[in-house]
Amino acid sequence: MTLDDYNGFCASLPATTHVVQWGGAHVWKVGGKVFAIGGWNDGGQLFVTFKCSEMAYDVLKDQPGCRPAPYLAS
Repeated sequence: MTLDDYNGFCASLPATTHVVQWGGAHVWKVGGKVFAIGGWNDGGQLFVTFKCSEMAYDVLKDQPGCRPAPYLAS
């Protein structure tokens, strides 16, 4: 996934707004509340942090390539 892919997908969702903040992170919101943050990790690869339900979190946290965001409450 590229940054353009990420931004394109988020932009296609209803009632979303976009802002670049926190040192260049692409932040998407609905009603002023963050639902996804996209940026780069130390290796230059895109990473995406997003909100999900507790049930989805329990499934996703054990999947390869997925990990909880260290700076957000789980």
